[in-house]
Amino acid sequence: MKFEEIMLYLADKYGQSFFVYLHSLLINERELSFKMVIEKNLYTSLNIDEVAFLCNMSLSTFKRKFIQLYQESPGKWFQLKRLNKAKKLLLNNEATPSEIYMDFGYDSLSNFSTAFKNQFGYSPKNIMKT
Repeated sequence: MKFEEIMLYLADKYGQSFFVYLHSLLINERELSFKMVIEKNLYTSLNIDEVAFLCNMSLSTFKRKFIQLYQESPGKWFQLKRLNKAKKLLLNNEATPSEIYMDFGYDSLSNFSTAFKNQFGYSPKNIMKT
């Protein structure tokens, strides 16, 4: 009852600007929640469909929202982030390509090696030799 009273009081006192403020809080909360799901699942083997499901969105809605926030398609963004993390692990000799390819969402070592070479210009094996 008291909550309702204070909301009515604020709406009466501040008018439309109060409703705009409330709406902005809701929008920011949704964006923050969306980003938290993305960041939490960045280095998992989940695919884009599964991440969209975790965000409670259809795939097309998820892609639109993602592009709006990150200015890049989710597939490219996830791939680049995951490959950069893999490169870091390989440079520091913390893992071998055969140990990590599945962790970064690749079905085979061959697919991982091809994506890695396309991104960086050299294979994951070569990075370990240097």
